[in-house]
Amino acid sequence: MPGAVVILLSLWLSPAAAVWPEDSSPASIAAAAHPNPLVGERLGFHGRWIGIPVGSGWIEVKEIVTIEGRPAYHIEVQGHTNEVLSTFYPIHDTIHSYLDVDTLKPVRFEKDQREGRYRAHEIVTFDHQRAIATYRSLVNNAVKEIALPETFEDLISALYWFRRQPLQPGRSLSLNIYTDEKIFHTEIEVLPIIPLELLKRGTFSCVVVEPKASFKGLLVKRGRLWAYLTADEHRLPLLVKATTPWGPMSAVLDEASIPPTVQRKNTP
Repeated sequence: MPGAVVILLSLWLSPAAAVWPEDSSPASIAAAAHPNPLVGERLGFHGRWIGIPVGSGWIEVKEIVTIEGRPAYHIEVQGHTNEVLSTFYPIHDTIHSYLDVDTLKPVRFEKDQREGRYRAHEIVTFDHQRAIATYRSLVNNAVKEIALPETFEDLISALYWFRRQPLQPGRSLSLNIYTDEKIFHTEIEVLPIIPLELLKRGTFSCVVVEPKASFKGLLVKRGRLWAYLTADEHRLPLLVKATTPWGPMSAVLDEASIPPTVQRKNTP
């Protein structure tokens, strides 16, 4: 089970201060307010593979730092296998993303993957004026430049972009996402609002979204992913489910990461 899937699950569990009307009927899902990340906010999750606990992860807005003379949010994402799975296939992946405080555009992206015997450590800087991403491998010292489209996001900034968009079930959003030295055109399908019951957490009204990525016009069909977000002012990702070539996977937000202000239809 590649660690990339673990990271993919964790990426949807991002904090955002969004504004959503109390009436969350399909016609009233409005654009979110500018979701400035909250320094110190951390969301954790636990992952399962074919129903078996396999690991945990979190995403945290750690601080504001200076990148290329401008203030940027430093956001860290981690995904780790548990003790049992680590005995035969350890996964310890970390991502750092730096977003411009004013625009939330990505300015720097770092990924450190340790999966079994596989190692990868990369740093990518984004030059928006030149429309060039510069990739550097800290493993083999390779350097590569990748042309960027006029608008794009990285895996982390895409989450904040998404929460600023108006949503309407039955309609899709589209964006370009940079990852793995490529640009993926991604469609995010917005599905109807449904009730979601989580054990020991209660029942929540959730909007369901499904991202679908393509590269050079070809749809990436290695798996499917659905994210369930609360249909209130938080847009909090409670559950992520994925089908993969290695079996079904899921990630559930920890109870401690759900603010008491999140609307619950009932609590066991």
